[in-house]
Amino acid sequence: MDIEAIRAARAREQDAASLVQLAEPTIFERTQTAVDDGEIDTDDAVQLTTELADERAGKLLKLASFRAAGMAVNWDGVTDQERALVEDLVARLEEWRDSVTPTTEDSDD
Repeated sequence: MDIEAIRAARAREQDAASLVQLAEPTIFERTQTAVDDGEIDTDDAVQLTTELADERAGKLLKLASFRAAGMAVNWDGVTDQERALVEDLVARLEEWRDSVTPTTEDSDD
């Protein structure tokens, strides 16, 4: 694994409106292996993977927001770990929305 592969993955993610499909093992997993094996500089790997993760995070938040609003979402390019994150965010968004939404009481008084 070379640092250019991480840069290329980040550039693809940055240029795409939706999530880019990550090959298995993901760029994050391959980068960790390359760092562990001393193939790439740790600081560069951390910076680039953080940038890639941040790009994806924005798109994942958007998916969660749409899903919490009851809209259909496109799961293309979403990893299993990211899908779990989105579902957790959806639950939290729905819980938050319920906590700030006034309740109506049906009473015959």
